[in-house]
Amino acid sequence: MDKYMTENQRSGNAWIIVIIVLASGLVAQGAITQSEQNTHHDHTSEIGLSVGYTYLDGEDESAPGLHLHLMRRLPGEGLQRHFSVGLGVETIFAAHQHFGVMGSVAVYPWRSLVLTASPGVVFADHDGEWENEYATHVEASYGFEWRNFEVGPAIGFSQAVNDRHYMLGVHIGSGF
Repeated sequence: MDKYMTENQRSGNAWIIVIIVLASGLVAQGAITQSEQNTHHDHTSEIGLSVGYTYLDGEDESAPGLHLHLMRRLPGEGLQRHFSVGLGVETIFAAHQHFGVMGSVAVYPWRSLVLTASPGVVFADHDGEWENEYATHVEASYGFEWRNFEVGPAIGFSQAVNDRHYMLGVHIGSGF
């Protein structure tokens, strides 16, 4: 596979970034008119999805990516109320497919800011041969209330021995 993107691929990637930025801005604008209620404290569990533009550093390739997680807040009123634990999965729709499974720990340090660290295993298809290795995924997101959801910008980074990627996208979460 050619390491250099075609003009159509670069144009498509640029449109993905524009759509992500515009969607985040529109949601944020609508959310600012609502109260600053912190919905992360209003529920014990959350299912969330981050969708975005992903750049795979080692392969010099860009592709859409998805990260899905299920988180549960630690019980209690002390310091533990600022933490959640859960599970996550990730896929990148690149020429060389990437999948990840991970355990996640999230901290809520301020308002609707969420910082997540997720150690796990990444599986990657390299020229028809599946490889797996340990990877650490970190993500930061900020959620604005929109109807029964939290929506906002997300940025992520994943590091493995032979793989590294960056993601810029939109996080959508629903508490229950």
